[in-house]
Amino acid sequence: MTNSIVKYFNKIRVLNFLLLLIPFLLPLEKTTVRFLMVIFSIACLIYGDYSQLKVKKNWIKLSIVSLWLLPFIQLLLLNKIDEYLGNLITKITLFILPILILIGYQSNKINLVGILKFFIYGSLTATLICVIKVTVSYFLLNDLNAIKYTSISLFHHPGYFTMYLNFVIGLIYLNNLKTIKDLKLPQNSSFIIISFLSFFILIASSRTGWITNILVHLFFISCIFYSKKISKKTLIYFLVLIIPFSTVIYKNETIQNRFREIITNTFEKDEKKKVRSSTLVRKKTWSTSLKLVKEKWITGYGTGLSKKVLQEQYKKDGYDYMYKKNYNSHNQYLQVLLDHGIFGFLILAFFTFGMLYASLKQKDFIYALFLAIMILNFMTESVLETQSGVIFFAFFNTIFFFQWFNKKYLAT
Repeated sequence: MTNSIVKYFNKIRVLNFLLLLIPFLLPLEKTTVRFLMVIFSIACLIYGDYSQLKVKKNWIKLSIVSLWLLPFIQLLLLNKIDEYLGNLITKITLFILPILILIGYQSNKINLVGILKFFIYGSLTATLICVIKVTVSYFLLNDLNAIKYTSISLFHHPGYFTMYLNFVIGLIYLNNLKTIKDLKLPQNSSFIIISFLSFFILIASSRTGWITNILVHLFFISCIFYSKKISKKTLIYFLVLIIPFSTVIYKNETIQNRFREIITNTFEKDEKKKVRSSTLVRKKTWSTSLKLVKEKWITGYGTGLSKKVLQEQYKKDGYDYMYKKNYNSHNQYLQVLLDHGIFGFLILAFFTFGMLYASLKQKDFIYALFLAIMILNFMTESVLETQSGVIFFAFFNTIFFFQWFNKKYLAT
């Protein structure tokens, strides 16, 4: 009897440790996360409670795996699985994470606050490492390229890393408005963290990151004013922050150029279609994607196949730069329409826009915050085409969707 109790608690400790380690390492080194996912999978398969798969309501929860099953079934029908297996493997966490979390944690309450706390710690650790590296490279090694766009973010593309950081900023704001139980973030240090992460987002020069960051600040500061939870000291603090932010924008040429590009949208635009500005690239990828979607909007072209068709269209339209760079749609909703047609689009729309509405209705503001940030990033990036995007979405979306479902249906 004693041995079985010890084994049970060891199992719980191992599973909980691995579940907390994923969000901590996620903002850090990508190869480590891959190994961790393998270990996590083995642990869940060994210790998992497979009886959870017999519960009918749990199969409704597993509807979330349709985001991966659809591409798999489509390639199966097209007899193209061998050729485009790599595309399915990139997105495999959309399938395995919901199943693993269901069998590994359904009988035990998921430590949501612990997951959020470890993600905040991981994001802060990653940001500090990036800042130290940039400081040493720029000031001690005289590397002027150290403060340029992709050089700043060590572990992920700036667009994805700033997505993580904006989620952290939103969580901290949310905790200040309505304390998240056991998160234990003091208000004074909270504003320091928000400022530090926002400053990093500014110098990382991801425009989607900037836009998301501005919207997050505007929304939560408005809520703080409305709730009358802002003091004169806090107001002065925010006003003082404008000085260093403005100075960096004024002094940093990369940031100036990327701001100017948003406003003027005229960089390298000529008759030969040498489109190199990322803003113009996105416009052209969107228009080209829409052109192809109109031709096959019901079924789509299939995962992997659509990218090949898109490249052929770039070449046909004379967009040589985009063809050489092998650009995707730079919009997750357009990417899904290209890949899977209207049915795939409706599935993704349900798990983003639909669940955003449902989470707000249930006052699940953490889930709503996550979805709002994902939707903003889906508008300018094909987030689910890369490991940085797909693991982040698969992990948190599974946790939040399961928590929402449990509150909505299993508690009744």
